[in-house]
Amino acid sequence: MSRSKLWLYFCILSMLLVLFAGCGNTSDDKQTTPSTTSSESQPATTEPETTTEESFDFDGYEFTITNGGAFPRKGEDGKFASATDEEWNELYLELENKYNIKIVHVPLSGDKLEILTSYGMAGDKAADLFFCRQPEYWSAGKSNHVLPVSEGILMDLGLNPFDETRWYQPAVEATKCFDKYWGVQVASKFIAVPSGYFITFNKNLAAEAGYDDLYAMVRNKTWTYDVYMDIAIKTTKDTDGDGQIDVWGTGATAWGNEILTNGVDYVGQDENGRWTLTADSKAGLEALQFLYDMNYGSNTRWNESSGVVRQGFADGKVTFNYATMGNINGPGQVIYNSNHDYGILPIPLGPSGTEYVAGHANNDVYVIQASNKDLDKVVPIMNAWALIVNDTESYLEMLDDGRCRTAEDKEMMVEYIIPKFGLCNRKINNAIDDLLADEFIASFSYGGFTPSQSIETYRDRIQSELDAFFND
Repeated sequence: MSRSKLWLYFCILSMLLVLFAGCGNTSDDKQTTPSTTSSESQPATTEPETTTEESFDFDGYEFTITNGGAFPRKGEDGKFASATDEEWNELYLELENKYNIKIVHVPLSGDKLEILTSYGMAGDKAADLFFCRQPEYWSAGKSNHVLPVSEGILMDLGLNPFDETRWYQPAVEATKCFDKYWGVQVASKFIAVPSGYFITFNKNLAAEAGYDDLYAMVRNKTWTYDVYMDIAIKTTKDTDGDGQIDVWGTGATAWGNEILTNGVDYVGQDENGRWTLTADSKAGLEALQFLYDMNYGSNTRWNESSGVVRQGFADGKVTFNYATMGNINGPGQVIYNSNHDYGILPIPLGPSGTEYVAGHANNDVYVIQASNKDLDKVVPIMNAWALIVNDTESYLEMLDDGRCRTAEDKEMMVEYIIPKFGLCNRKINNAIDDLLADEFIASFSYGGFTPSQSIETYRDRIQSELDAFFND
């Protein structure tokens, strides 16, 4: 064979070898470098692994919050109200020094939705964390003046509203509307955990009615609307024969939030996603009948202001008194100072209910305005701030301050009340709230309407308001 042909064959063979070698390592391979986890490729070491903590210097930035409850409490003498508040202040000072910031309270007065709207239209912010409730932030979110916390720029910058180490999840979850989440909340030994309504009760009066262990009934799910009404009727009485009732079955109520323990709400979404009246269902009518009986039909509710009846409960003149955590939050509260060892129960189950619910019509959270131009600073500061004021363990410490008189009361709080928060779909916006609370609920609770009469009277108006908000 000629030398020229040999040279040609050699060149072809070389090209084929290069081609096959290239096919052995394609772009689909997930590992293109040798593993560094084996003992052969990584030398053994006794040095511990270390991580570098992210560091910031925000050049004296003022991190502003509208809620005074997010700051350590002080007395009139300027001293901290407790050792806990002093500890809280020290942690704030450490954060301020670490990030070169100042945490500042910006008090606001006036209609919060109007404030959010006016600042949004002006392209400015009222504060970094704006504290408000759902009629404000849902309406402001609809008009793009508040940012959703569950998507977009806030999450891109590192905010995770579903991080339970930083944010109190029941409150976050209850902000959902228009398939988005709109705010965050915190709970710790510094900031009281948000709770829905529960019942404080007079144990002696309940025992006189034949019920000496309501805690067991809660555990067995036999604590129901019917049991509540039986006790309320039996304990409402004229004790001195003057024709005037001296002891009442019910004092302050939950303002219609009792409906949730029957597995229903006033309004909700149907199978097509349309918001409609749901209180006209079988479960709804059952719950409305309980509200009618408790508030009006049985004549067992003390028809006085909440302040008067709470004092009456503290003085032993009321069997059942609905409350929230704020009503028993330390010695400054009337119920906390009761002259009897009151007990604590969840709202009773309705006949169609399967789970206890601590219902409430308000869900106050921190929202972020779309007009805030400092988000690159706000989000990392928020994340650090939340680690101080949110602690899913320490927020239960407040239950040991005397507000829970017995271990059973604390059990009720931990098992059946605090984690069972439920937002009542009443305060969707101000117009819907006015119609539902001041007219619809009031008509059968205080006005003598039967539940069916109330539904017939208000159904069309309620639907019109729902359509105006969700479907315009």
